[in-house]
Amino acid sequence: MKTFKFFAVMAILGTAAYLFHIHSTNCGKTDPVHQSVSKIQPTTSRKTGHHFKDGLDMTLTVRMSSNAKLLKLFYCTMLRSLTLYWSGHLGNLGLILDKESKDDHKFAENLQKYQKKLGIDISFTYEPLPENKSVLTVVKRRPHGYNRQLYSSFIMDEFISTPIVAWTDTDGKFTTPVTRDNIFKGNKLRVKGMNTFQYHYIHRWSRFTEKMIGKHMPSDFMTYFPVYIWRDTITHCRNYILKHLNVSTIEEAYIRVGSTDSFQMSPVNTIMSYAYYFEKERYDWHIDIGNVELQKYNKLYLTPGHELTSLDITPDFHVTLHEKYYKDANNTVNRQAYCAAVKNTVLKMEHNIKQMCEPFKTHVMWVLFEFCNKVRQEHLTTWCKNKNKHCISMLKEHYDKTRQLVNKGVYNLDLKKFKVVEEAANFHKIKCQPFL
Repeated sequence: MKTFKFFAVMAILGTAAYLFHIHSTNCGKTDPVHQSVSKIQPTTSRKTGHHFKDGLDMTLTVRMSSNAKLLKLFYCTMLRSLTLYWSGHLGNLGLILDKESKDDHKFAENLQKYQKKLGIDISFTYEPLPENKSVLTVVKRRPHGYNRQLYSSFIMDEFISTPIVAWTDTDGKFTTPVTRDNIFKGNKLRVKGMNTFQYHYIHRWSRFTEKMIGKHMPSDFMTYFPVYIWRDTITHCRNYILKHLNVSTIEEAYIRVGSTDSFQMSPVNTIMSYAYYFEKERYDWHIDIGNVELQKYNKLYLTPGHELTSLDITPDFHVTLHEKYYKDANNTVNRQAYCAAVKNTVLKMEHNIKQMCEPFKTHVMWVLFEFCNKVRQEHLTTWCKNKNKHCISMLKEHYDKTRQLVNKGVYNLDLKKFKVVEEAANFHKIKCQPFL
């Protein structure tokens, strides 16, 4: 795989930084410096790589900083679950950090020491401050870091070199081993969306999107992680925004639109709405329109000529939860997810794990059809109403595939990796809630 070859070359050369050029209109700035502190040989075995054949060259991408709250979510939620359920064969983990932050560099230097034990390659890139500092105050009542990360979404392609970006957040908790079928249908990337237009903030996001690209949101695309997106879709979207608004930089566009609207924007929705209207054929769409008839939904939310069809609203499930907005006081999702993944595999469970899994023996992993529960974002009352046979069949097929991947060693579901993550987190004096 290209990703593995890349890291092998980097390790041999011992290179800590290199320049790369993006052929696009890119904010009127010089190309960023891509600095990688990763010098460790690939830790995953090529013997099992064929299970993820055909074009899997992606980066699981997180834009973050060493902010204490983000670090706790990153280590205790995202990274712990990732070590169990994301295979290195799917792609490396790419972290985009603040270039000027000494703490961000220290965070990277500490974390890279643990990647061999975690079994996944990690790359670190450093984004410079925007030239126009007004970017940092566009979204009112939000800190500079929040504003910066929203803006960064529109230039993410400048810092990721793989053709596919698997875009996730620091509080995206994986709940199942990820298979190729969760990412692709044929050569198209899967997209999930949901009818959440009952919430007022969605309409604010849609107004921002309409100002940026001239079309409103066809769906809420902030209802799942990772968002699988062709890297050049971000480039194309940015270039389209510049042309649509007749500006020379994305900073100017972001500030102009953001400062004239209310304090709500969603770059994920803007970029994926662009993908829907202008690159629809490159993606496999799964839009839950709720209990609204398709014709009515199209009339309410779609631009004429771009209506959803019955092929665009077929069911699909999630491989993550939005931890920040998912209430799970007893940590049962972590436990139930692990028990579902290890069930009926060749892996031998220790006695305490068997005891932990006993209450879940007959449970169906309906949680894969949920994303948030503090704000309702789920398919159990729509696609999977009355827990129908079709949804049960989808889950069965998924776990049949993950069982094969576990039995062949692609996933080892090694809970000892949690200890590695927690050891890395100790550097920042972070303590995670125990798994057991």
